[in-house]
Amino acid sequence: MTILTMKNRIMFGVYFLYSMRKLKNPFIAESFVFVMLAIILSIFISVPNVLSNMLHSESFYHYFIIAFSNTELLVQTSLVLTGITILFFVRNITVHAILKTRLA
Repeated sequence: MTILTMKNRIMFGVYFLYSMRKLKNPFIAESFVFVMLAIILSIFISVPNVLSNMLHSESFYHYFIIAFSNTELLVQTSLVLTGITILFFVRNITVHAILKTRLA
């Protein structure tokens, strides 16, 4: 029984180090942050209601400005952080694509 628990402890350490090394990859870390922010937003925002209200409005820009300004601070912060995460994600994809074409 002691050997089995020792093996489990060692394997836990190996899995932990492997996971930490994978989290250094910006794609993995940004994807994780994006998923967490999307989960937070899905808790506070009703997407079907937003889409139906958006379709009934006359101006999409005006609708987004009014909707954003009338939401809670947590939702506003989550939306801004999600947007920033998407921008970083797109930037890393383009930098990776440029480097890949230069090295080829």
